[in-house]
This record gives sequence, C-alpha cells and structure tokens, in this order.
Amino acid sequence: MDSTAALLHFRAIPLAGRLNLSTGEMGNFSEYSLESKTGTPAVEAAGWGAWAVPDWTVLGGGAPYGEQLPPPQLLICFILLVSIIRLLHIFQSPRKPEVTLGDSSDKNVIAEIIAGIPLLSEPYRPPPLWGKSGHVQTAAYGVLGHANLKRTADRRIRQVLADGSTVVFDVFEPLCPHPSNRDITFTLTPGIANSSESNYIRTLVHSAQEGGYRCIVLNHLGALRDEKLTGSRIFCYGGIEELTAMMDWAMAEYRDTRFIPIGFSMGGNLTTLYVLSTKADPEKSSRLMMGLSVGQGYCALSSTPFYHDWTNGRRAYNYIITENMKRLLRSHYAEVVEPHVKAGLVDEQRLWTATSIVAFDEQYNRKVFGFSSLESFYSWVSCLPVSKPPSALWEPVREMCSQRDGVAFVLTAHGGHLGFLEGGSFSPKSVTWLDRFILQMADSAVRTM
Repeated sequence: MDSTAALLHFRAIPLAGRLNLSTGEMGNFSEYSLESKTGTPAVEAAGWGAWAVPDWTVLGGGAPYGEQLPPPQLLICFILLVSIIRLLHIFQSPRKPEVTLGDSSDKNVIAEIIAGIPLLSEPYRPPPLWGKSGHVQTAAYGVLGHANLKRTADRRIRQVLADGSTVVFDVFEPLCPHPSNRDITFTLTPGIANSSESNYIRTLVHSAQEGGYRCIVLNHLGALRDEKLTGSRIFCYGGIEELTAMMDWAMAEYRDTRFIPIGFSMGGNLTTLYVLSTKADPEKSSRLMMGLSVGQGYCALSSTPFYHDWTNGRRAYNYIITENMKRLLRSHYAEVVEPHVKAGLVDEQRLWTATSIVAFDEQYNRKVFGFSSLESFYSWVSCLPVSKPPSALWEPVREMCSQRDGVAFVLTAHGGHLGFLEGGSFSPKSVTWLDRFILQMADSAVRTM
C-alpha cells in the first residue's frame, strides 16, 4: 500500500458509517473491508483539485459517498461571514430600553421624569448593518458626530487648587432662551483623559445650546495639550477636587440657575461622588435639579478581575486605555513624571512597561495620590462598593435602583460605550440617541420640578 492510501485510510477511520446519497440512509461501515476484493486500496484519492477525499464507490457500489470538497478559500470566507454576522448582531431586533425603578417609585419625581421621556417608550434603532455591535458603536462614536464642529467656548475659566494644580473648564452659553424661560445649566464631566474638545462632548453641547441650555464642561487635568500643568499630577478616577471647584465657581457666577450634572464613563463616577458629597450641604444640593451618569464604572476593586478578561475584548480595551494614560503622562513629563521619579516615588521603567490599567495604577496613581496599597486606592475611587465581581457589570446598579426611591436605571439593548448612533449604516446622524435622550430628560425634569 502506498503512502497516499495509508494517509487516506487514517482519515477515514473516525467515520462510523457510510451515507447513501440517494436515500439519505446510513449503512454499517463494519461490513466493509479497508481493502477491496481485488486487493487494491479500497479508499482512493478522489482528486487533488481541492482537498484529497476518499472515493467510496468500491465500498458501496452505486453513487460515490462524496465528491470533492469546496476549495478551502470558500470555507474560510464562510467562517468569516458567520463571524462578522455574529459580531454585528445583524439579525437582532431593536427593543425598547428597560427602566428599573423602586417598587414605591410610581409616585416619586423620578418616575414622573421618566414618564415624560418619549424615547423610552419606543425602540432604539441603531444603524441596521453595524449599529447593533457595541464594539463598532464605541469606535464609530469617537470619529463621528460633529467631528468638524469647531465652535469655541464663550469663556475659558481657570481656577488654582490648593495643591497648585490649575483646573480649566469651558462655558458655552445657550443660543436661545429655554422654552420655559428658566435658567438651566448642564455641567458636563467627560470620560477618561477627555475634554470639551472630544467629539461626543461637542455634539451634546451643540444640541444643548440650541435647546436653550448653558453648558459648562470640565477639562480633565492634562487632557488639553495647549494647557500647561501647574501641579505635579493629572486627573484621578475618584478625585472630585476639580469638579467641586468648577461647581463652586458656577454656583457663585450664575446664582439664578439650576444645575443638571451629567457625567460620562469615568466622569459619571466623579459626578456621582460629587452629588453624594452635596448631601451634607443643603445649599448646594438645592441647586441641583437632578443628575445623570452615562456608562460609568462604580467599583474599581470588584471589577479588577474583568480588566484582564478577554471576553468582549476587555483586555484590548484595557491596553488601549493604559496606552492613552501613558501618552498623556509623556506629554506632561516634566510636570507629572520627572519630579516623582527624582523623589524615588515612581519607578519609571515599570511605569512605561505597564500594559494594563491595574499595573499603571500600581506604578503611578496610587503612589502619587498617597495610598499604601492598590486596594485602598480602588476603594477610595469607587462610588458604589460591592463585595464580589457581579455576573453582569450593571447588575449591582440595577439592583440598587430597584430597592431605592429617587433613582432610576435605564438599559438599552444596543449601543456602545457612550455610542448610541442612529440613522443609515453609511450616513448615521450626527446627533445621537443619547443626545436626544439627555435633552428630553432635561425637558421633562424642567416641567416636573
């Protein structure tokens, strides 16, 4: 027996039976010998145009068991097509957002506000071809929106903090009076390493100004390239000193306005911590109409195991965020890295080789902000500590909202991290579902309160 026949015999061994293509029935493979009665190999190569497969004509008589398989290129294309369809969730149907309220919230103000938001009573319809993928939405939202909108702030304010850092925030005045003739101000806290120049912030500011709202946007320390840092640190995930300074200035500058604090991603955590801090100050809390947190993290300690998990690409996002943080440090090296290296506080080699945010925080943040351990640092930055990693990241927040009055949790079936685009697949709308939701929410709050 030649080597080719031996190889094909080996590939045929796992088969448990033969298929009659004309009847669709399986025959008993054991009744056939691997050698034909004539002593010739029972399994011969059917051809080498594609894959070499057995010719079962001699074994069963009649129609051959199989012919040439398709070229491997077709199989690869098929696998890629199936993978793309699964990634894009093309066949999933749009659904209405799920709203979670406390059992006794039906008579509360928050329930009235939710009832006055038309978008929550209809399905969110993302771009049909790729908009149901959270990954694509996340990437697309970074480059779409009012990407070419260069409207500058009416005022750029600088406030020096106690540690010498200078917080910078921008004021955007409304383009028309609010329909209620009331003075309402959005205070916006962007996501990690973002500023008023980020596309999603510009998009919301543009829509809010046209709706009669003033916007004051916090620029995280180090996020603006043309603003030189005056302190020895950048922003922090849980430090609300900059946000507090901005709010104190705004409350003194606009004494007749009511504020709606809105935070995105990491900025949502800061916004939540700030709102909680005002409970001890009735004068401040009375100036807040309501608050909104969008796609925020809430417990750095319990979510640590997820940072290195490849599910949903978390490890890749972790790496990207870490590289962005290191890029920010390099751009302000003389102010925020060199002093700590000279003082022996930061190991520069280990800092630059960090590939995860956990390693970055261990080598820089927890040391610069004066914590003895990463656990104590993560406990300090968290606005909703939980004891163990949840099965779904949003579950602790939804559970909390189901047990308390005055808070609500909204979960959409589709959308990315801050990305909630609408419209056609090739020409999505620049104003997103999230922008429209925020304006409808604010309008409902103004009517209710």
